[in-house]
Amino acid sequence: MNNSWLRRAMENLFKKSEEQEDFQKARQEWLYNGLEDNEYCEAECELCNHEEIRYEYTIINSLNKNVMIVGSECIKKFTDDFKTDFYDIEGNLVNEKRLSKDKNEYFKKILNEALDERLANSNNSFYKSIAEQIKKDGKLTPNQLKHLYNFYPTLSDMGKRAFKSIVKVSLRKQREQEQIATLSQINLEFVAQFMTPEQRKRFGISHS
Repeated sequence: MNNSWLRRAMENLFKKSEEQEDFQKARQEWLYNGLEDNEYCEAECELCNHEEIRYEYTIINSLNKNVMIVGSECIKKFTDDFKTDFYDIEGNLVNEKRLSKDKNEYFKKILNEALDERLANSNNSFYKSIAEQIKKDGKLTPNQLKHLYNFYPTLSDMGKRAFKSIVKVSLRKQREQEQIATLSQINLEFVAQFMTPEQRKRFGISHS
């Protein structure tokens, strides 16, 4: 661990922990309790004092119930890159894979709420089917995705991040691949931003 980080972290952690001398013992008092995406980056990491953190990971002290908000880098350092066992409030082991899963689930929640508000309750069965497909696995054909050209700009910045994280372009079947050639330039540019670099290279599509 970086000495300057450790010095700040010790000072801030001891303020809210029962243990006041041993950092390793003090951090064992703390449990993971989820995250939120603060799109306005207004929060400060309470462990290292870094300002304008986007992802706010909440940890709770199991002994005195104090709460701290820490950033994505500090949550890794806090566990010595997960070499030290770290648990959530339900006793489950927390590792980097778990945090990635939680971030993905958080994005799904944000996107599903937007889908329910705008598409799932639509009288148009086609749009409802697209909403259900996104909720199922996030994979849309080029023709399905192009119909969300007007929907995408209505999302908040957080909603757009969630959309880009969850929605993928399905190009496994021949008919799906053929749809790429039928897209207008505007629709192609829209669909391309959700394709993987490998997909864009395969189809000779540039993406700015």
